[in-house]
Amino acid sequence: MRSAWIFPLLAFACGDAQGGPTSPTPVAEPAPIADEPRPVVTAEVGLGDPRGSGTIVSARIVSRIGSAGVADDTAKRARRDDGVELLLALEVKDGKTRRWHSDAGAIRIGGKEHAARPLAEAPAFTVAWHKIEPTAADTSNEASGSFRYEPIDYQAVGFAAGVTRVAADVHPTLTPDHGDGVGTMRYQVEVGHDGETIASPGAEARRKRAAGGLTDAVHRVSLRRDDTYLGYLTEMYGQPYIWASAGPSDAAHQSEHLEGSDCADFVVYGARRMGKKVPYVWTGALPQHARTLARGTLGDDGIYRDAGGEPVPFTRIGDLILFPRHVGVLAEDRGSAGVLDTADLMMHTLFDSPKEQRIADSGYADKPVSLLRWK
Repeated sequence: MRSAWIFPLLAFACGDAQGGPTSPTPVAEPAPIADEPRPVVTAEVGLGDPRGSGTIVSARIVSRIGSAGVADDTAKRARRDDGVELLLALEVKDGKTRRWHSDAGAIRIGGKEHAARPLAEAPAFTVAWHKIEPTAADTSNEASGSFRYEPIDYQAVGFAAGVTRVAADVHPTLTPDHGDGVGTMRYQVEVGHDGETIASPGAEARRKRAAGGLTDAVHRVSLRRDDTYLGYLTEMYGQPYIWASAGPSDAAHQSEHLEGSDCADFVVYGARRMGKKVPYVWTGALPQHARTLARGTLGDDGIYRDAGGEPVPFTRIGDLILFPRHVGVLAEDRGSAGVLDTADLMMHTLFDSPKEQRIADSGYADKPVSLLRWK
């Protein structure tokens, strides 16, 4: 039995108002997952100064968009072509004093700026970098039969070692890579020093309430394609589809945390990133926040036609394509030019992390459609 305070907040985006499952089954794409677990990259290269004084007491990741300016420990959202640089920061205790070392120079940790010394002057250490990745592209907050914030399973995957700075790479390795270098990834750095291992927060750093994912202490980077609506949607690439994604408020929604989303929360996330004041709602409530442009049903020729038999126009990239209990976004006019047909591409998430897919392969091609545009 769901508690009364949770029920109104749930966005059963890809089901009916009561959260019932959808009947269509989309065409699945195999995930490029190896039969054996991927080995974690280990660090053998020694860094720092073997004669350096003090003890390393903490390791943090700081980052900056591009390669200039103050690096800090906050999450980053950037265009793919700008890139994000990840840098190691070490806190060293030396007697009664503490100091920071980083090749970023000036760094900001917890909102406080520090003039960091070079890492070459830090006590000797080794370093390895890990991606903290979701292990599945399809999850559900109703997997147990009733609603709860299902913990998302994350795993550390090594991707670099022996270096103190790396470019943020958001390509997933444990789930399908639909993004071609766009999406969201979390990171952990692990330092070996004096027989001890010191690591930044990773897969163990769980949010305690109303979420299935990790705290903001786990360093997060989101790279987007561009500054369009579809571009902002690509920030969600690499994150799992979450049946009945939810939150205690819009500001604290799982989509706002970039943990993942269902189909309606996915399209709302992009609208909110564009500055629109759209709440997280289920598919049936989307027409309250968007203007209906056209409606149609599928013809034998693969073209959608309105009630008068006229082809439904491919209105424009970025318009919503709404089916009964599912929604996506028009991404490319690929079929008959200027008309909506099953060869056109839509961007959506359904039992898989977000991707662009032909309408024909979405599992919903034979359902009635409405084309909507955000108000």
